[in-house]
Amino acid sequence: MNSEESSTSLAERLRRAREKQAGIQPEREEQPTNFKELYALRARILGVLIRDARQSRNRTVEDCAASLGVEVQTMLEWEYGLAHPALPQLELLAYELGVPVSHFWANETLSGDQPPHPLPQVEYVTLRNRVVGVLLRQARENMNLSLEELSASTGLSPEQIQDYELGNKPIPLTELTSLASATHVSMAYFLESHSRIGHWLDRQESFRRFNKMPEDIQAFISNPSNSSFVELAMWFSMLGVQDLRGIAESILHLSRLPSDRLQEIAEGILNNITL
Repeated sequence: MNSEESSTSLAERLRRAREKQAGIQPEREEQPTNFKELYALRARILGVLIRDARQSRNRTVEDCAASLGVEVQTMLEWEYGLAHPALPQLELLAYELGVPVSHFWANETLSGDQPPHPLPQVEYVTLRNRVVGVLLRQARENMNLSLEELSASTGLSPEQIQDYELGNKPIPLTELTSLASATHVSMAYFLESHSRIGHWLDRQESFRRFNKMPEDIQAFISNPSNSSFVELAMWFSMLGVQDLRGIAESILHLSRLPSDRLQEIAEGILNNITL
């Protein structure tokens, strides 16, 4: 080591010592995402949630495997994070166990028992895998992303993504989460909502959202005497911006009128409604 290198090394050591004494943490280089570890972690978390849902409904691994049309070993691999179910399989499992499908990407525990539902196994999963693939391709094209660009942001090969889009292979939920994020859509975008199973899952999601509302709002909505206010809110939600602005301006104008004039207008409206 020459004298110049030695002095540079010494200066660097002194700088680090001063920063350490001042409590300054050295800057860390941003590490590239380890997609393999990311998907493995998600698979383990998903496995815990699957096992939680099954045990909370007092169902055996054999029961669930038979209802979904998969091997018992496959079900066990899902629960231990060694294999990855696709969204259509989780939709069937949610229907079978009587839980919202969003349970499988949330962190809430369950309790209680639920009677089983007969499931159209093979037909449902095959069709839904194709539908999910079409939705994925639509989301990618809406973002003007090439297969290569989506590959770079998810760690999946372009060929693998293309197989998913064509419905040739089921998309594991652990990977679908990244694909949804990369194409800027929510997981709800891929959910089934038209068949008997879809309608049931949709009602479960609505019930879950209702339970998360403040208690005073729940009480107001649940009170039959307030149904007219709820219907009015639904009607307002369907109006366009210009219509809402017009109503707001009318209310502002009415508020400036004398009370007897307001009463006269209200009686006129009621008479017209009666007619």
